[in-house]
Amino acid sequence: MRRCEFCESPVAADATVCPVCGEEIAEETLERVLPMLKRPAAPDVRVLSTAERLWGVLRRPNAAYRDIAQRPDYFGPFVVIVANALILAGFFLTISSKFTTTVIVNATTGQTARVSVLFAPAGSEFLITALLSILPNIILGLVYLVIGSAFAHLAFKVTGGLGRKGKTAAVVGYSMLPLLLFRLAALLYVFLVMPTYPLGTTAGPEIINSIFQSDVWLIIDYLTTASFVWVGFLLIFGIREAHNTSTGWATLVAIACMLVLTWTFWQAH
Repeated sequence: MRRCEFCESPVAADATVCPVCGEEIAEETLERVLPMLKRPAAPDVRVLSTAERLWGVLRRPNAAYRDIAQRPDYFGPFVVIVANALILAGFFLTISSKFTTTVIVNATTGQTARVSVLFAPAGSEFLITALLSILPNIILGLVYLVIGSAFAHLAFKVTGGLGRKGKTAAVVGYSMLPLLLFRLAALLYVFLVMPTYPLGTTAGPEIINSIFQSDVWLIIDYLTTASFVWVGFLLIFGIREAHNTSTGWATLVAIACMLVLTWTFWQAH
């Protein structure tokens, strides 16, 4: 909880005047150094739809998170989780498209050609596998949201946060949006850069191992890690608004969450 620098009375995190002694409270150092961290003025805050919140998190996070903290919802985070599951399914199809196999294109002459396995007779199996992966990835995303929110909420409470668990879950859910954007960029990178692998001349497990050990996949890991920096930056706004704390405390907790997220990713990887 923020305190007045003159009388040490507890004041709201966004207060500019102490309600007890009436003195004007100085702007926080972080907000002076980074003007984008300044709290939104009351006239700039209005009721936002889910789509406006998702766009606002990227464009105007200070106002978007003020609205999320005032009216926390779970639909926006669920949209993020579903979108992530769809992107992962797209990843599977994109990588599968890099495998080629020989098919007969003219039964009369016996002419053959190499095509992507997605367009081979058994290509529908890859599409079905991708579709079947969506539901488990949605469930996994929900599990991660619950576990991540529980850890973040504990960190908020230890540092004096006052918000409820619902606010924490909404903040964490919306803050994962940058991960989707970076994964979309990684998907495009795979599609444009990853070479094709002819099936039949190389064993499947060897191909899979070579992909995960390649420079292409290492760049994808770096892109994912870079997205965590953006996630941590957004958490500053979310923590501050949802738990009524100072920008400085919110920054420290956001950095801690970002470090844990990065460490967990590389350990699991």
